[in-house]
Amino acid sequence: MKMRILTLAIAGMVLLSPVLGAWADERIKLTPEMSEHEIVRLHPKDVDASLLPLDSIEELNRTGTSQDVDIATWRLEVRGEKVDPALSLTYEELSQMKMIKKKVILICPGFFVDYAEWEGVPLLSILERANVGEEYDTVTFSGLDGYSSSFSREEVENNVLFLALKVNGRTLPKEHGFPARLVAEDTFGGRWVKWISAIEAK
Repeated sequence: MKMRILTLAIAGMVLLSPVLGAWADERIKLTPEMSEHEIVRLHPKDVDASLLPLDSIEELNRTGTSQDVDIATWRLEVRGEKVDPALSLTYEELSQMKMIKKKVILICPGFFVDYAEWEGVPLLSILERANVGEEYDTVTFSGLDGYSSSFSREEVENNVLFLALKVNGRTLPKEHGFPARLVAEDTFGGRWVKWISAIEAK
């Protein structure tokens, strides 16, 4: 009910541009009392999940087909028209890069929501290491399961994107994308590629 009232209030202020501008940067604060049914109808860029309790790793939803990875031979390949020469990182090399830790909500619209603390390497750090300048138009992430997702340069620059190696302080489980999965704040979960093997900049 609170969310409906907020929606109606904003709708009623459409003609008041100065006031609407003040609302534009505000997010709906999610509370533990809200049902998952309510939350999955929202866009992650419109919500503040900081009041929610973290889901345990066991509670996180599983999607896709888990991949068996030999970490000794696995490589993160960074390639594309804007990468010369191509970069190949071992898991150890990736894990030794500076990481960030952030609580991020994952919303799969109409289906489920997960809220966890992810830890990993910022995409921009990886692109910098691969000598990718500002000339690229898109960055595509590809997983070992054949799934991929692309982000525009604007999205890369304006969103927090990183390759998570840990969740809730533990090494990323196989069913959730080990050795690395994309965490893309403010974007729907369907774009969070798991079991990443390649990043391509064009």
